Amino acid sequence: MALASLNDGVSTPFTKAEFSDRVLIRTILSRADGGAGLAGQTVKVGGWVKTGREQGKGSFAFLELNDGSCPASLQVIVDAAVAPLGQIVPTGTCVHVEGLLKLPPEGLLKQRVELRVEKVHHVGPVDPA
Repeated sequence: MALASLNDGVSTPFTKAEFSDRVLIRTILSRADGGAGLAGQTVKVGGWVKTGREQGKGSFAFLELNDGSCPASLQVIVDAAVAPLGQIVPTGTCVHVEGLLKLPPEGLLKQRVELRVEKVHHVGPVDPA
């Protein structure tokens, strides 16, 4: 792992993988602001789908993504135009995604920041058995 900093005006150090530029979810969610100060930053994250559900009649999906770096999960939103939702929503699916950190709509207190996926780099499906 290499030490780098996001361009958030505070130069908060975070750990990311040396060759994939993957950011650990812990470094986003463990900030004092819960990651809200990173809104507007593009990041790559990877991990396993803890829970996933399709919404909007299959037009997008919500994923709770965990990479094992902390107990908390990052909410990830994937549009059907970006990836086949049926492949990425099953619990246990491994994904590597890139997207924009955004503040959630007002009134949602569960998470302080969410990731709007722009590109899916890898999907490791789970055995449905």
